[in-house]
Amino acid sequence: MAGTLYAEKVGDPSNPALILLHGAGAASRMWKKQLSGLSERYHVIAPDLPGFGRSPGPFSLQACTDAVAGLIGESQPVHLCGMSLGALVAAQVATDHPASVRRLILQGASIRPAERGRGAIRFYRSRPGWWYMKAASDLHDRPTLLAMVNAAEEADITDLLPRIAAPTLILCGARDNESLPDAQLLVDAISRAHLVVVPHTGHLMPVMAAKAFNTIVDGFLANASPTDATRAGGCRRSRSRRLRR
Repeated sequence: MAGTLYAEKVGDPSNPALILLHGAGAASRMWKKQLSGLSERYHVIAPDLPGFGRSPGPFSLQACTDAVAGLIGESQPVHLCGMSLGALVAAQVATDHPASVRRLILQGASIRPAERGRGAIRFYRSRPGWWYMKAASDLHDRPTLLAMVNAAEEADITDLLPRIAAPTLILCGARDNESLPDAQLLVDAISRAHLVVVPHTGHLMPVMAAKAFNTIVDGFLANASPTDATRAGGCRRSRSRRLRR
């Protein structure tokens, strides 16, 4: 599967590899500002997950996990960053292949996506939902959309979280109403995790707040303390305190 997975690759291959896993909308093209902004220090790799963009389907979370694991095998160990849907895949890969993941970033992640996304799931199952996603996403077709919705409805990474061994950054926008309630739960469940909440931004942080995202990610991957990375991005950080909305 890894051999057929399309991926954008920029930066010197001798630098540490950073793999970016997209969400349910745009595929690798959503990382445009990271491909340019982080490529001086990292070999940045942004694949289209199976069923998205230029990668063949069919889509399933297992197919995504297997494909990303194969991609990592070409340049391991790597830093791994997943946004939303990509965070589900990244958590599974980090659990299944702990020696292959140096540092993990979960952005806009939900532990059980269906809990707070039932309205969206009903909409995406409808025919109008496909026309919206056709315009806004890189999904191949409506069957791929339905496969993704089914996977999101069944997804639950609760049991994976205590098994994640890599130092982990939980990154969430203060206006990300669906993901923010799970942010502290993720930190509490992962032994080496820290939380950074970015003000004035929502779910699409890598696109809408790219400068802050890149600064925080670079600081975390460069082994700066979470406090230093947070200060650089103008954000607040928490390890175990309850979040204030």
